[in-house]
Amino acid sequence: MLPRPMLWELERRCQKPDHRRVGNWMARRLIRPAALRVTYVVAPWGVSANVTTLAAWASGVAAACLFGWGSPIGWLLAVAMLQLWYLLDHVDGQLARFHGTASLDGTQLDYLMHHTIHLLVPLGIGYGLFVATAEPGWLVRGAAWGVALLLGTLHHDARYKAFVKRLKRLQGRLTVEGGGGSRPEPQPPLPRNPVRLAAYLARKACEMHVLMNVFTLAALGAWWAGDARLVCARILVLLLTPTAVAVTGWTLFRSQREQQAEREFAAWYRVPPDHELRPLDGWWHVCRIDSGHETVTAPTNSRT
Repeated sequence: MLPRPMLWELERRCQKPDHRRVGNWMARRLIRPAALRVTYVVAPWGVSANVTTLAAWASGVAAACLFGWGSPIGWLLAVAMLQLWYLLDHVDGQLARFHGTASLDGTQLDYLMHHTIHLLVPLGIGYGLFVATAEPGWLVRGAAWGVALLLGTLHHDARYKAFVKRLKRLQGRLTVEGGGGSRPEPQPPLPRNPVRLAAYLARKACEMHVLMNVFTLAALGAWWAGDARLVCARILVLLLTPTAVAVTGWTLFRSQREQQAEREFAAWYRVPPDHELRPLDGWWHVCRIDSGHETVTAPTNSRT
């Protein structure tokens, strides 16, 4: 066990701000402290954050392949690899902060890893159930589930790519409002309204850290009961596939209906007083409200 003063120093150097308040319960209470011990061991060996991300990526892909085995022992090994994936997914950020190598490129690699795992794990589960039951419908369910989870995460990343595309076609200047699009916040308490609570639980059922723990319970149950046909896993897929499709569909519909991308862009990138953004000939112009389409720049102290 690490001496307490050394642990405090390592926390200060490696953990995110508000790491004890922001994030899900499992990350705050279990995974981040456990990852800190791993970081303490591997950091002196010069292990980089990117190497750790690739190791996490490999663990997640291995989990998807093991789910495809379609047996109780395959599920046990798969959930072990998923737990390892989640642990290493926290170690890589700690190593980046420890070595002072945190970068946009490392963040991009981490996001690519997440998208891959969100797609491959349901595909592997669907294939494994097809192997166990010889029913091709499980392949379709696994594919629908995986695509829904992938779209749910890509929805946010595609929004920020849209931001950059507009900025590349911008004439003029905007002021960057740090944290304008919101900052990480502690999770709100459980809703008391039954409808809101059901919606909250449905969204949680699409988060991989929740799913991997549900899978772990299913794997232990199948192994203990000698359930070669993975009945419990089949019930889970029957419940989780329509849930993921419904949650993702509603999220995309609401985003378009409420123009959430436009609203968040306006929160991050502010036009100067008495100006507005206008599209003209494929470009976006920062214009005075009363000057037609004349392009004008913001004050010199603005950041673009």
